Amino acid sequence: MDGVPEGNRTPDPRFRKPVLYPAELPGQRRRLERDLDESAVSGQTVTMDSRAAHRLLRRFNRFGAQPGAIAMFLAASLAAAAPVRAACGTPEGTVRVIDVDERVDLVLADGRTVRLGGAAPPNPARSPDLASTARSFLASRFAGRDGLLLRLAAGTDRWGRVVADLTLSDPAASGGSAASALIGAGFARVAPAFEARSCAPERLRLEDEARRAGLGVWADPAYRVVDAADAEALHRSDGRLVVIEGRVRRVGFGRSRLYLDLVPKGGPTIVVPRKLEQAFARAGHSFEAAAGQTIRVRGALDNRLGPRLEVSEPAMIEFLGPSDALGAGKPRL
Repeated sequence: MDGVPEGNRTPDPRFRKPVLYPAELPGQRRRLERDLDESAVSGQTVTMDSRAAHRLLRRFNRFGAQPGAIAMFLAASLAAAAPVRAACGTPEGTVRVIDVDERVDLVLADGRTVRLGGAAPPNPARSPDLASTARSFLASRFAGRDGLLLRLAAGTDRWGRVVADLTLSDPAASGGSAASALIGAGFARVAPAFEARSCAPERLRLEDEARRAGLGVWADPAYRVVDAADAEALHRSDGRLVVIEGRVRRVGFGRSRLYLDLVPKGGPTIVVPRKLEQAFARAGHSFEAAAGQTIRVRGALDNRLGPRLEVSEPAMIEFLGPSDALGAGKPRL
């Protein structure tokens, strides 16, 4: 631009330096990916909120801040926009529980129905007596009382139910949240669910205690932990939520999936997406060294191509330690 003084030239838009979002700054993307991997194992939800950085950048542009000041305040904005770890559910306000229906869902005074995300109570069509007992147990502790609704997912499920959990003002009096109370009393199993990922570690602990004590469903042979070598039990469990325990005999490494075989022939194959491999590694579990390990796996069993269980969440596999048994590991009932 000949003839225009250097200080009065208008910058050509084609040569303006781009403004980087926090996640695009050097090192931030890698840190975010690492935190996401860690959250998959620890059961904590990770979110990135960069609105604070955007607000500060607009302020700088308005008042013509110098580059040094921008750098200093951008660092502060990154701290404000750092990953935030969420607890099990997002508080949404106080609600009143008026009933527990036949599916062991909470019925609220405002007309909504709450499905306890990540908890699988007995199916009333399959186990009417157990489902009725679970319903009575939950109603005795929560019906007619006010509690804090903890959202686990936005919107509703296909049946119009809110996916959430609920706690009373005194959780100790009710046995914890509604889902924890059910699981701890043996009236529900931990179900694999992305929305309840942050709830899984504590719930698995409660489930283990109930199983060892033989409470609720764990006293019913239909809900017992299935030995990986029990072909008949696996056949009966087709299409159902099942908990399988056994020793890993072989690990197959495919391009996008891992395959864990638990018995020499005819047993269940556990399919793990390779994108979850890093999450397991960060928790200290290497699939390359998984052979010989006893594991407990949960999920919906598919028998169409032989017993097969697809893993979608890290909490679906519990590593129980090495096994010296010649066959499948003995289930811990």
